[in-house]
Amino acid sequence: MSGQAPSPPGAQPHLTTPPIPITTATPSENLLQEWPEIGLTLVHEFISPAEEQEMISAFHAISPPNPADTRRRISQHFGQHFDYTTFGIDESKHSPAPSYITNFLDRLPVDTEGKEKGRKPDQFTVQYYPPGAGIPPHVDTHSMFGEALYSLSFGSGVPMIFRMSGENEARKLRLPKRSLQESSDVSVNGKAVEEKADKGEGVVVHPAWELMLPARSLLVMRGASRYGYTHGIRPRKTDVVDGVMVRREERYSITMRSVRRGEEIGCDCPFPGVCDARVRQEQEAAEEASKRERAETQCETKGG
Repeated sequence: MSGQAPSPPGAQPHLTTPPIPITTATPSENLLQEWPEIGLTLVHEFISPAEEQEMISAFHAISPPNPADTRRRISQHFGQHFDYTTFGIDESKHSPAPSYITNFLDRLPVDTEGKEKGRKPDQFTVQYYPPGAGIPPHVDTHSMFGEALYSLSFGSGVPMIFRMSGENEARKLRLPKRSLQESSDVSVNGKAVEEKADKGEGVVVHPAWELMLPARSLLVMRGASRYGYTHGIRPRKTDVVDGVMVRREERYSITMRSVRRGEEIGCDCPFPGVCDARVRQEQEAAEEASKRERAETQCETKGG
């Protein structure tokens, strides 16, 4: 008999109980939750309510609210702009980061050792999510960005779903690219349309678990959580928080990455199935094999 606690009303029955974090406090006495086995960290109250309001005001000073279009996600990019077709950066577009971002960069928990010691993010994507919006499950590009991936939530909280990647994710990464902006934000009969899980015969689908990201919290992904786990947000109007159903509100986030350049570009992580660098190597090897095969065929034709 499973030791898993029963799901509260409205919970997703296919979700497993989340792993128990190590709970401590930051030097500024903010609640700190860590999952060291997978390199995941959640810092509560990383920014103050005053900073939160400043961010929201600054966001809408650039992108004023449109009462006629309340269901659209809005993105703003600073540093090199994120490219939703290549999942890397657009070298032709750059915008300086606003002060509401640069003011907290020195507070980020950057790496204190290794090849990325002291490295701060320099690419920022700020997004507005209307109530009910989601993000498709995905693994961020490995080769183009540094290991640490930061996500600051503000405006309201939302549960994020984590799942160890498997065969399905490896197969999808080898299909034509799909934009992260193509999230299923629409609904059918009042219920959010969720991405269907592929459950082919013999395919292992790892259990998923939800982590609540409160308003003003900072999520940091390194290691397995960065390279091997998918993360996403289900498109739905309500969530179950501590056993109580609550309606989603407007939410904002800042995704922060450090851009790799030149010889830095690449990846040798232990998750080749969802590693874009490995996929590129596979594609290049397949192209070379195809060229050799065509050349051999032409030689045989001429020789015949």
